[in-house]
Amino acid sequence: MSQGELRPVHLQRKAYVYVRQSSTTQMLEHAESKKRQYALVERAVALGWPREAVEVVDEDQGKSGASTEGRAGFSRLVDAVAHGEVGAIFALEVSRLARSSVDWQRLLALCAVAQVVVVDESTLYDPAEGDDKLLLDLKGTMSEAELHWLGLRMVGARQSKARRGELHMRVPTGYVWTERGLELDPDEAIQRAVRLVFERFRVEPSACAVVRWMNERGLVFPTRRPASEGGEVEWKKLGVTRLTELLHNPIYAGAYAYGRRPRSKVLVRGEIHRVRAAGRAPEEWTVCKRDAHPGYIDWETFLSNQEKLRQNLVRSHEASPGAPREGRALLAGLLLCGRCGRRMRTSYGRRGQLHWYYFCPGARDQSGRSLCWMTCGEPLDVAVEELFLKTLVPDELDLSLAVEREVGAQAQELQKQWQARLEQARYEARRAERRYKAVEPENRVVARTLERQWEERLQELEEVERRYAEARRSRHVELSEQERRRIRELAKDLPSVWRASTTGTADKKAMLRLVVESIALTPVDVPRRTIRIQVQWQGGAVTQLQVPRPTEREKLRTPDAVVERIRTMAAQGLRDEDMAEQLNAEGIRTAAGARWTLLAVRWVRYHHDIVLVAPDAPRAWPLPERHPDGRYSLTGAAKRFGVTPTVVRGWIRRGLVPARREDFESRRAVYWLEIDEDTAKRLQTLVASRRAASKRTGAGRPSGVHAS
Repeated sequence: MSQGELRPVHLQRKAYVYVRQSSTTQMLEHAESKKRQYALVERAVALGWPREAVEVVDEDQGKSGASTEGRAGFSRLVDAVAHGEVGAIFALEVSRLARSSVDWQRLLALCAVAQVVVVDESTLYDPAEGDDKLLLDLKGTMSEAELHWLGLRMVGARQSKARRGELHMRVPTGYVWTERGLELDPDEAIQRAVRLVFERFRVEPSACAVVRWMNERGLVFPTRRPASEGGEVEWKKLGVTRLTELLHNPIYAGAYAYGRRPRSKVLVRGEIHRVRAAGRAPEEWTVCKRDAHPGYIDWETFLSNQEKLRQNLVRSHEASPGAPREGRALLAGLLLCGRCGRRMRTSYGRRGQLHWYYFCPGARDQSGRSLCWMTCGEPLDVAVEELFLKTLVPDELDLSLAVEREVGAQAQELQKQWQARLEQARYEARRAERRYKAVEPENRVVARTLERQWEERLQELEEVERRYAEARRSRHVELSEQERRRIRELAKDLPSVWRASTTGTADKKAMLRLVVESIALTPVDVPRRTIRIQVQWQGGAVTQLQVPRPTEREKLRTPDAVVERIRTMAAQGLRDEDMAEQLNAEGIRTAAGARWTLLAVRWVRYHHDIVLVAPDAPRAWPLPERHPDGRYSLTGAAKRFGVTPTVVRGWIRRGLVPARREDFESRRAVYWLEIDEDTAKRLQTLVASRRAASKRTGAGRPSGVHAS
């Protein structure tokens, strides 16, 4: 198509000049390409379009043409073509418009129907004509293939450089690039912080526990900015996401790795997205050079950390125990079904974590109709706990020495960490002071800024010193001889440590998993209902025991010890309400886990034929309307204001009238109300307004109901 074949329909519409470069680097370094693209405006004017009818689309600068994702300018251009607003599209070459044949063909199809021409520096093309369409198709295919070839060359060059270990990548905190390659960060405070995290993960059961431990002690973690951003170090709280990335990074194990998580295309809700693949095994990485640089941990520790993280990640389709949590179910994550071999799960009852059950979903997963089986969790936990405390009796001397060494090493590492932070904060304060004193006093503009920075460094130093003093006082950064003696004593008495109030359920689960690999539960129906427990220890030995498996009715049966306790109290002359109060005071609960009431005690006595020997309580005389000191009872206040006692109770709950509960003669904890003149007027006004509202609505209800 020649230039003379432009038709009026083209010139009556706008001319769109599409400008795009693939990256910011090209925009800065390839200025000539940018000039040539913007010069297409003059070519449009020379072809007959008024300058005001030429629109430049340059929103896609710095974006790849491999797809339309994120290219708002290209989407606007396609929309304008579809609405018949475009007469010609000017582009330096096909690759500026699209590097994808799909996007290019769609644009050409729209141009052919809407009578839009495509123009470059030298030629005009009409997509509606066969020869021009064929030529444009070839150019689009070559543009897409060119992008593929460029990618192959770039990826090949990167992989070749990575195989030699010379490809520079952004290194994590704790490392720096030097002429000799990757080396440990010269800042000792950063090195100590990184080593402390790995040492603590070796002790703690999960990454969340490490983060919680550091936050409780006020410890922060460093982040070194890239050299392009100044290389400054920022100390802030460590998060779970950041810690997980650190634990997954093989650089800390001295390995140079490339291609751990390659990008791939996936379908998400009918659209193609590029995502990074999940973490793969080291043998599947493109490059994995072990012992390539100094490491904070060895390779075996890195692999064990990956397995520990994988085991802590609970997924329905994986048989992983998960990380120890604070739920009261002690055996959660360790149980296997003796029938089908699946991992059993935990379910807490309606009363929160007061009762819990272990169940196997095997049959439900296969048929969707019912569970494989389930059982109450408390008896199993008690049995395994007794077995654990009875079996685990290590050499007391070796254990106490090992615990003392571990606690002492942790305290020493914390001490070094705080000392490094203090030293760094003092250095920053001294440097800010030197900078302030070096400036000329007459240069007040600079002096004021440096003085403010000096003041900020001094405040940071004071804050670090305050936190360090608090940590020494409350977190035992330095262990005294008395504390060391107490640690030795506790190390010799494992049951005391286990039952201590400071030992949480998560700590108990972590201790149990150190020696127990798994526990298999098998229901037994004959000769009697029991559960066979097979405990497999970490060393491979197996211990077997059996516990009763009560029915649902037996679970709600009052224990014999409680029945005997009620029988004894009844023989001592206590009444039902006194026995309920005594049982609650002793911390005894019903079989359902509720508090004892008069009716609950009476029900137990009825079923077990326990007879009261206490004489009947004398009949209580009704309370007087007024106390001798002038206060009102519930009935007295209700009678004075013409309402029911229930309404008066509502006033007490809402704080409208002051009241106090006291014993009066044979009655216990009865309400006495203090009603002065102001309170009486306020209550009378409230009752009157409620009655008036009731009359207006025609509800016909007693005024006392509304007054509540």
